[in-house]
Amino acid sequence: MSLFQPDGQTTHMPRRAANGWRMLCCPMHMAAMMPMGMGAAVAVPPPSEPPPSFVDGTAPEASLWASRGDEHTWDLFQVAAPGRWVVIRGATVWPMTGDQPLPNHDILVQDGVIRAVQPSGAALPDAALVIDGAGKHIIPGLADNHVHPPLMHVSTMFASMFGPQVTGEDLQLPYDLHMFLYLTGGITRIQAMAGSSEDLALRESIRQGRLRGPSMRVASPVIDGYPLVWGAHISYGVGTPEGGRAAARRLKDRGFNFAKPYTRLSLAAYDQLLEECQALGIEVTGHIPAAVPVEHALRKGQRGVAHVFEYFYNDTESERQNLDMMARRARLSAELDVTVQSTLTVSMMFEYDIGHRPDGFQAAGVFDPVLRHLMRPGGPIVQMFSGNPQFVAQGTDCLRHSIHMMKALKAEGVRIVTGTDTGTCNGTGPHTIHDELEWFVKDVGMTPLEALRCATVYSAEHHGESAVSGTLEAGKRSDLVLLEADPSRDIAATRRIKGVMLGNAYIHREAMDRGLERAKAIFAAMPVPAA
Repeated sequence: MSLFQPDGQTTHMPRRAANGWRMLCCPMHMAAMMPMGMGAAVAVPPPSEPPPSFVDGTAPEASLWASRGDEHTWDLFQVAAPGRWVVIRGATVWPMTGDQPLPNHDILVQDGVIRAVQPSGAALPDAALVIDGAGKHIIPGLADNHVHPPLMHVSTMFASMFGPQVTGEDLQLPYDLHMFLYLTGGITRIQAMAGSSEDLALRESIRQGRLRGPSMRVASPVIDGYPLVWGAHISYGVGTPEGGRAAARRLKDRGFNFAKPYTRLSLAAYDQLLEECQALGIEVTGHIPAAVPVEHALRKGQRGVAHVFEYFYNDTESERQNLDMMARRARLSAELDVTVQSTLTVSMMFEYDIGHRPDGFQAAGVFDPVLRHLMRPGGPIVQMFSGNPQFVAQGTDCLRHSIHMMKALKAEGVRIVTGTDTGTCNGTGPHTIHDELEWFVKDVGMTPLEALRCATVYSAEHHGESAVSGTLEAGKRSDLVLLEADPSRDIAATRRIKGVMLGNAYIHREAMDRGLERAKAIFAAMPVPAA
């Protein structure tokens, strides 16, 4: 019996290729999703029969890893009991409600909520847990709006690359430690951009308090046309316009936060996806498919763009050089209230992958040995990208063009939010949002406070959480970062983290360092050859 069903019907695709369709990508293609997550894979021959209308090939259930708790991190947090006050005393507070700081102020927190921001010296609650902030600076928690956490479904895909006896479990960092790595970088908000059952279960574990980690939004699986770029295990395959509507209904039922259209979706299917999403009240944030003109996508209702380079990614080289075109698309984005994820980090990595920027991947600062191995010079990702003329054309000067597009968006007042498109977090090391913030200031022309708003205020707006987060005010969630230096003078100060507060839990610098060593020890034991 054929795995394909008549148009309009839904199929759950087994993890096996059929009828010429490459529904499950090879490990090399899967590897590319982790650092890049953005492009077109090598084309496959056309199938012998029409593609199915809609295929959901993702795993319906999460693994046992997703239900584990905080056994690796519970002792790293200083947790205030219910009702107990926490006071960070005597710091310079950057509330992000304006451009001025509040020097020598206290932040009073109870039950995970900021109750007051007041001048130091005022009376404090009895028996409060007091954290010394003298000489330090406090900002709201930061956001990485484009991540691909390497959870078990990803680790399992990598395993065969390292030997027949290697399993996904051998390559898996416990989820509580992975989330802890984000926190050590001051990241208290993430957005997973290729959703799965694992991501949904992790989001729920964080909400329920089984482990501590950033607040989390989860995209749908990538909604793609045929041949699928990344394979069925992280994709909704759409072969007809009606399949676009089926994808919207499926992601709504599964509880994903928004729809992520992808590179090979047809124009007709894209239009039907957006119409059904609008009818169901579903946000659309993702790629602009190659078959869809940028202006059409924005006017059709896509309000989130997953990479700044989506504005020119499918254009010719001469079109990429057209600053008037960039300005026109930026104006339209401003008129339609579009939010754009920066991902300058992956623009730079793209140039590294095609062999144009040897310093574009800083392996020494990356904890994850799998990523170091995959991205090594001469490794599978570099071979795949540098050997493909399409990738070389799309990646040439990608960072420079992305910065030009960022400048156009900034000039028009478009909401820009920080995102990296990386698979793992290196804390405050390379290939993190700290790089994004530094590019914003040094190359795009933002002030440090403008850059910080992209990672705090505007990110909270993008997540629909302005009422509860993004600024340091009474009534807001107490997700904040204590810095050693003034970020308004030097944006690199965001790397100098003294402590992080997440709700009613505080992480001291010493505890961060202990957690980092635990993660590094597990990484070091993984059966991965040295890069």
